[in-house]
Amino acid sequence: MTQQLIDGQWWEDEFDLSALTYPQFLAFFFDRPIVGDDNEYVLFRSGIDRFVASNPTTVVAHVQAMCRGFSELTKVYSPEQLDQGLWAVFGAGISCEQFLFDPAVDLELRIDCIESMYLPFRDFVAHSTLDARGSFYWMWWDMILHTFWGMADKFGYASLGSAKEILETMHQKALEFDYAGLSEENKQILEAVYQTLLKILALNHPACQWSALHGLGHLHHPRGPETVQRYLDMHRNELTDEDLQWVEGCRDGKIA
Repeated sequence: MTQQLIDGQWWEDEFDLSALTYPQFLAFFFDRPIVGDDNEYVLFRSGIDRFVASNPTTVVAHVQAMCRGFSELTKVYSPEQLDQGLWAVFGAGISCEQFLFDPAVDLELRIDCIESMYLPFRDFVAHSTLDARGSFYWMWWDMILHTFWGMADKFGYASLGSAKEILETMHQKALEFDYAGLSEENKQILEAVYQTLLKILALNHPACQWSALHGLGHLHHPRGPETVQRYLDMHRNELTDEDLQWVEGCRDGKIA
């Protein structure tokens, strides 16, 4: 199915993610051979110039269904296929998470989708032997929040003179994380992420807790620092010096 979709005439230059049915969406991302990090980009993008969504609501609904049914996906696909596929869902120049922040999509659906992202952690990661930093789940919220803050930045870059000036300004703006300047809709989205991260942080598994802390470090929510500090107060004696320094970076919003 996946090979036909890629080689078919209508996918020649542009891939409309919203044209996929939900089973096709799963097959495209997860029904793949394991190729290793160096070849994943080519695996998913070979012959495709760019990915679009003529109906972004469909893509958000697919991601929501993926999260809600994640425990069933673990019975169909190997852990390696799921990990590789998730890197493509939220990366590989595809970035389905961008549609979570598209105002054309109903806000309730977008928030429900974010909240459903708790389920893969509860139903799979919390029962796994995954290393705290050795899988996609460690990067899940990093990738979503980098996209969120990038799309929330409404600075008029077109008014700048050179490509160098644009890049330098974008880099500086990315470090500002102006919560107060967010729209009310974006504040609601950020609150949904915060509440979801709280639930993941409460799961008794290092990979869940480390993923949540990583997300809180990139969230820049007003209550993020106190949340991470509470974790530090409870677990300080369990942490190595290196881990302690990293968690403090999450608290201070100063992680890469």
